[in-house]
Amino acid sequence: MDSTDDLLDERKQRKLAQMSRRDEERKLDLQTKQDERKLTTSTNVGRKFFEQEYPQMKSEVEDLFSKLSVNHDANSIQELADRLQKMEKFITEHVDILSSRDIANAQSDVMKLRTQLNSLQDRSLSTTHRVDFTKSNDENSKQEQEISNLVTPSSNIIVSSNTINISNKNNELIRFESSELNGKDVAIENLKQCEIFLKGIPSSLQIKNLHACILIVGPCSRSVMIDQCQQCEFALASQQLRIHTSTECDFYVHITAHPIIEDCNNLRFAPYNVKYNSKDEHVKESGLLWTKDYWNDVRDFNHMIPGMVSPNWEIIAEEERKEWSLD
Repeated sequence: MDSTDDLLDERKQRKLAQMSRRDEERKLDLQTKQDERKLTTSTNVGRKFFEQEYPQMKSEVEDLFSKLSVNHDANSIQELADRLQKMEKFITEHVDILSSRDIANAQSDVMKLRTQLNSLQDRSLSTTHRVDFTKSNDENSKQEQEISNLVTPSSNIIVSSNTINISNKNNELIRFESSELNGKDVAIENLKQCEIFLKGIPSSLQIKNLHACILIVGPCSRSVMIDQCQQCEFALASQQLRIHTSTECDFYVHITAHPIIEDCNNLRFAPYNVKYNSKDEHVKESGLLWTKDYWNDVRDFNHMIPGMVSPNWEIIAEEERKEWSLD
């Protein structure tokens, strides 16, 4: 009798567990459809807004560059850096509703303007050194501090109050702590065989043209955009992730919206696997919803056939997955 009761109880428990799983799957499917409807209805409105605002924003930054090419100081350069940071933020906020061509063009605009800013900062630093002999020691110290907050030209790493730019580096180890990183937009471009460890909460990440690199980062509060990367390993958490024109890369991610890939192949995905002492604190500060994760539900814009899995990405087998630490 007891064995019969045990069997019935076991069947009951299995049935309840099955019903619970189906309910969770139904809720997740409903949320996914709601997210997709929201994206569809907002796409046209959002794209029109972008097409109206972005050209004006770009024109204002270019006008400011023209004025500063004649007469500039550290405060003016900082204003320009802030304007460019807002422009980057505007692009990342609209990345999910723009076409690949729109994104490529906007990203190209930003990179060109960043190059101009770097050149302007270098000239400003050079000018400061030329007039050092005509100033008092206190005046020299003050202006050198203002410039040093903007640029470190020898290392190709530029830091302002709102941004960090890392570019043109080969076979180097790069580290940033939370005190240097939190709340800033990070742009990384043209790196080969580098390891980048960002321990903190960046606002957004824009990554372009990395080859055989490792990028490990704490929770990003907004979006991550990756373009033209080959044979890299990424570990990151964010609200949105969009990957373009990349191949043979591994992604260990926590994403609160469906990751989007386009013009990519041989990508692999696994859950976010980064550990460090202040991780839980950073997750809370980032505002990311940690109970919602689409790491294994990637949308391929080159393979939109219902019911068919894209051949351009796969899940990393558990025995092959790596773990990372930021401590």
